Amino acid sequence: MPEPTEQQRARRRRTGGWMLAVGVVALFVSTFTVPEAIHDLARVSAGQETGLSTRGVVVTVVGAATLLGGGALAILGFNWRRSVGEGPHPEDLLLDEQFGDAPVRPYDPDELLRRPGRPDPEDGQRDDRS
Repeated sequence: MPEPTEQQRARRRRTGGWMLAVGVVALFVSTFTVPEAIHDLARVSAGQETGLSTRGVVVTVVGAATLLGGGALAILGFNWRRSVGEGPHPEDLLLDEQFGDAPVRPYDPDELLRRPGRPDPEDGQRDDRS
């Protein structure tokens, strides 16, 4: 799969940003509609009213849609925006070309066992104090 161009990355970041913004606004709207919808549904299920009023139906539908849709849009927008990543910087490419991809100093897990002022098990007694 070819590497995306900078223009494609920018478009994906913008699209992800808009999705995230719309999702957050929808979640904010749901903080007002969901409690009212729960209250209307509780009154109907308790038998205090014969059925949902038009406002109750609208609030219930809008509350569910904004909560589920806003959450999905916020998650998708965040992940879409984050997955774009940055393109390789020209300086990094030059360094890779000059030094290769190998680490400069190989990882040594035994290095964590050696601390200043403590004896090295291989060297015998060692004192780092001056």
